[in-house]
This record gives sequence, structure tokens and C-alpha cells, in this order.
Amino acid sequence: MEQLNQDYFYWRFIHHYVFQKGYRIHRLNNKEVWLEDEDSKPRRLIRVVRVDLDFSSWLRRDVPESVKAFDLVRRKLRLGSVIGENVYISVYPPVDQWDEINKPFYESRKKRTTVFSSIIDRLEANQMELSSAPSIHTIEELEMTIFSLQQQIHQAVEQRESKEKLLFFYGKPIATYLLLVSVALMFYILEQNGSSTSVLTLIEFGAKYNPLILEGEWWRLFTAMFLHIGFLHLFMNSLALFYLGGTVERMFGTIRFLIIYLIAGLSGSVASFAFNEQVAAGASGAIFGCFGALLYFGMIHRKLFLRTMGKNVLTVLVINLVFGFAFPMVDNGAHIGGLIGGFLAGFIVQLPKHRTSVKQFAFLVITLFSVMGLYWIGETNDSKASSPLLELQIGQEYLQEDKIEQAYPFLKRAVDQGANIPEATFLLAYAEAKFENYEEAKMLLLETINRQSDFHEAHYNLALVYVELNQLDEARASIKVAVQIQPNQAYLDLQEKLR
Repeated sequence: MEQLNQDYFYWRFIHHYVFQKGYRIHRLNNKEVWLEDEDSKPRRLIRVVRVDLDFSSWLRRDVPESVKAFDLVRRKLRLGSVIGENVYISVYPPVDQWDEINKPFYESRKKRTTVFSSIIDRLEANQMELSSAPSIHTIEELEMTIFSLQQQIHQAVEQRESKEKLLFFYGKPIATYLLLVSVALMFYILEQNGSSTSVLTLIEFGAKYNPLILEGEWWRLFTAMFLHIGFLHLFMNSLALFYLGGTVERMFGTIRFLIIYLIAGLSGSVASFAFNEQVAAGASGAIFGCFGALLYFGMIHRKLFLRTMGKNVLTVLVINLVFGFAFPMVDNGAHIGGLIGGFLAGFIVQLPKHRTSVKQFAFLVITLFSVMGLYWIGETNDSKASSPLLELQIGQEYLQEDKIEQAYPFLKRAVDQGANIPEATFLLAYAEAKFENYEEAKMLLLETINRQSDFHEAHYNLALVYVELNQLDEARASIKVAVQIQPNQAYLDLQEKLR
């Protein structure tokens, strides 16, 4: 009967902490239960052990081992520090005394895991109101009461786990798979019509290109998120979309996920339009919007978020943002814009089974004004309307396709906008020579050589221009320099002809 009374107190003690104090059961079995107070700082863990002690030697072994177990839980939960407490529920205390029982033990010098231990025996249990069971008179009644407490605790654990699981598995990733198929299909189309790394092909199929957006092609802000530049870009974004997009769609449902994806993608594109002059494409903004949606979930369910995916999500997000700032070629404006857009979209759509509220409309207005504000910045920010290097790249691609007339305005703008590299004046000189504007070509080639004296192609082209201008002595001098720098056959043939 004494043991049953103590068993009753064991389960009544756990029942009180779960239902009255709101502790979460971290681990559960008949002889040992771990309880966690998620609201305490530092986090508090209680290990309740039902054991009948004979000698304190068992405690001397168990307490140090429990310290390691508490520290293992701390690392698993990724906590800075924890306070652990061993509560031993026993019919009688051990026959010998151990004075160390009430002293704290530390796992390391940093004292991140502090563990206290205490014994509750029959005498102490009788002094606690939890142990009283005035309506219980027989062993059978006591056993039934203990069984009832166990059932209630197990049901509470199952209900909580089921409720938490539903938060992560509300929907199926149908839209995620469709988006993956769509970006793969567009990549195939780009490759079949030029190349996914060709600026001209990207612009033709809807990449973000500021000058054309300023001319009214605003739809590029949407189409750009379905295009990718090169296979590696496609692979990395598809991998991120598969995991992040699938997670967000399961949590929010398909319709909400699509709204989050499109709002985040639009926000990322508009931010890129406002702060980045380069041709841009990719689903990165929408993918960072998935990060934003997860942060919104973490704000609503903070404890669950930090206990499950939170630390991993925050770590990956920080790494990506640092990577974006470290490498100039990464469009971090689109990333940050998509992140904020996804976070705001979370407020707009909210989680499933949440009631609609005025906040949704308020955040919809905030999002609209934010997107419009970024678009206005893009329209008024003249320095981001075009890039001389981008103009040069487009002009060079037109030259490679032997489209001189299409290449000329881009090359001219690149030089006029101050593309301070010898290739800019060299390519423009080539176009001027094709139009038989030899004097302009000569001046541009002289400027090229002044910037880079060992540019042997410029010396060779200058010699050809001098021939057209009937300035043969100058032509011989130019081809001589070209041969000295790079004696290839074309240069040697022209030198021989000029002799």
C-alpha cells in the first residue's frame, strides 16, 4: 500500500505540472518523466524519478550521469543554458546520508548546465496536498485512480503532438511541384532559343531589364522569377524551392502559398528594379519569401518554431544574407525584398484556421504601398536605369551575332555613360569602322591603346583603319607594334602586304 501511495503521488505530481503549471512532457515512461518549462529563462527541466532508495551510493552514481543527460538535452534543444532538477520520489529516504544531494552540479566550467537534486519520501509526500486522496479507501480504487491519471497524461501528450503535427502538415506541396516543372520548362526553352546565360535571350523571354520596365513592360517583374541564368542557378534555386516551398505549402496550404510566392517574388523583383541595374532573373526573391513566411510562423508559434526548425532556418537565412553581401554579383536587393514581402504576405493570408481580422487588410495596404514605393524609387533612380557594363555586354552579344545596327546604340551608350574599360571603345570602334566612319574609329582605337598599350587587337584594327584612310606609314607603325606583342599569322600577313 505504501508503494501504491507513492506511485499515486508520482503520477499526481506529473499531472499537476502538466495540467496546472503548463509544463511540456519531454520524455515519458512509467519510472521516469522529463518535464520542460518553455517559458522560463533559462529553460527549466525537471526529471521526476520513481525509485525506492536503499543506499545513497545509487544517488552518487545517478546524479552525475543525470548532469550529462541534462547537458545533452540542452545541446539538442540548442539552448545557451538550462537549470535541471532531479526529483526522486521514494517511499523512504536511503538509510545512509549523502550531504551532497542538495548541492548543484555543473557539467562544465562555463556552468551552462546547472542541476539540483531532491528526494521526496513518504513523510514529505504526506505534507503536500498533491499526495492526499481522501476518497480512496481500497487498493483497487487507488490502482484505478493511478490508471486514470496515466491515461489523462498520455492523452494530453498525444493531443499536443497531434495538434503540433497538424500545423506542419495542413496541405500538400502541389503548387511547389508545378513551379519546379515550370522553371525547368522555361530553362529548356531558353537553352533551345539561344542560351540561358545569354543576356539577349534572357531579355527576349522576360528577364528583369530596367530600361524596358521603364518603357512600360512591368510584366517583367513577374516573368523574371521563372527564368534562371545557367544550370547551377537553376539547380540551387530548385533545390531550395523543393525544401522551403514544400514546407511552406504544407504549413499554409496551396492557395496561401501561391499568394505568398507571388507577393514575395514581386517584392524581390521591384527591389531589384529599384537598386540593381543588371539584368536579373530567378526565383530567389520568392524563395526568400518562403523564409519570411517561416519567420511569420515562428512569430505566431515561437516556442514550437524554436524547438523544431527555428534554429536551422535562422542559420541558413543568415548564411545566405552574408553570402549576398559578400559577393557583388548576388542580387541581395531581390533577396531582402523577397524576405520582407514573404513576411508581410504571412500577415495577409495568415495561417489556416485563423480568423480573418482587420490586420490582414492593414498589412495588405502596407504591402501595396511598399511595392509602389520601391517601384517609384526605381523610376526616379536614374543611376539604376541602365549600366554601362550591361550596355556593353548586350552590344557585344549583338556583334557576335553580326547584328551591327542593333549593337551600335548599346555600345554608344556604354561609352557615353563612362564604361572605363578599353573593350568599350574598342568594340565601338569596330562598329564605327563597319559603318565606314574611319575617323571616329581611329580616335576610339587611339583611346583604347592609351588605356591599354598591349591591346594587340586594337593596334591591328588601327592599322586596318589607317589603310582605309590611306595613311600607310601610320599603318606600318601600328602593325609593327601588334606583331611585337602577338606575332600571329593575320598580323604577319598584313605587315608583309604593307611592305
